[in-house]
Amino acid sequence: MDDFPSRVLLTLRRFIGVPLPGTDYYLHAAYPAGEASYRVHLVSASSDSLVVVLPRTSPGGEEIGTWWYTGALRATARLAQRGGLSGFPYEHGHAVIDVEDLVVRGEVSQDIEVTASDALDYVVGDLVGDPLWHGAAASAAPDLYRLVGFDLRTPAVVRVYLARGDRVIGVDLAVRDDESGQPRMVGWWASAKVIAILNPDAPETLAAHRVHVMRDPVCEEIYDLTRWA
Repeated sequence: MDDFPSRVLLTLRRFIGVPLPGTDYYLHAAYPAGEASYRVHLVSASSDSLVVVLPRTSPGGEEIGTWWYTGALRATARLAQRGGLSGFPYEHGHAVIDVEDLVVRGEVSQDIEVTASDALDYVVGDLVGDPLWHGAAASAAPDLYRLVGFDLRTPAVVRVYLARGDRVIGVDLAVRDDESGQPRMVGWWASAKVIAILNPDAPETLAAHRVHVMRDPVCEEIYDLTRWA
């Protein structure tokens, strides 16, 4: 099974919930776009939202090390913040930025950018046995699912994309507590919820949460767990 999307998510997780350095762009979505690229949505309060298309392979055909994406995204966001991006198409109101074009234009380096923060993250990740560095599956239950992407649909709901064999499903989870309205604490354990509905001995549990009126091109089926305790 292809673990490239999981490695991308592990690489980019440092940008979830915090602005990219030097900008007010936030990561709002990240998911595979076919076999050749990975798409990241960047949203800003002061500039146009972006869809950034990251290539999976180099011009020579080698698979790109996912840590290159951190520098490429930072550089793209800084260019956008300065108004330095032009000539790109729009899709559903968002500028679609192909990073390969920025590399050709000399605005994004082909070299891997490593900052002091990156170096610290890499060392800590290595010492704690981070699956990004040690090859473990990026899943709390690899026999049931693998996380391959996510989309922050609203400030309160995130859709996680889970690979199950050759299929990808979308599961909507509440990221805020229903009663307090505050962000959920770590101890909420979303993985426990997902494992429970994917229990192969109780297929009716998953079926009961399927949403039939919604469509998402990234996944085949959608399940709503936003109100499930």
